[in-house]
Amino acid sequence: MSNPYPPQGTPPVHVYQTNTAAAGAPQKSAAGSGIISLVLAAGGMLTAPLLLLIPYVGFLPALIAGAGIIVAWTGLRGATHGTGLAVTGIIVSVVVFAILAGIATVWNLVVAGPAVSDYDELHEVIDYIKSLIFGS
Repeated sequence: MSNPYPPQGTPPVHVYQTNTAAAGAPQKSAAGSGIISLVLAAGGMLTAPLLLLIPYVGFLPALIAGAGIIVAWTGLRGATHGTGLAVTGIIVSVVVFAILAGIATVWNLVVAGPAVSDYDELHEVIDYIKSLIFGS
């Protein structure tokens, strides 16, 4: 019968471990979340020309792009491959968010805010729209 222990005087065996998934474990890709974040950034850009004209609703396209940032970020957490689209989604969404938030802020402070405060007819229209949406 053979001895299960190594003979005395043999050098120790070093085991190196990497942070890769096991051979049978599924690998997590961030490509899907990257595509979704790019779609959200494009959706923010496409809805911006219409929604920026409405006072106080003009921030909605920026929030859509902000959702793209969150989706891409969560997709990158724990991903083992396919991170290129998610990184691209974060970069594009951050740029679109910054541009749209800046435009919406300037529009509301410079154009829409003074227009609403100066014209009583606009107050009536906005109150009517609020009553249609929220009821009263």
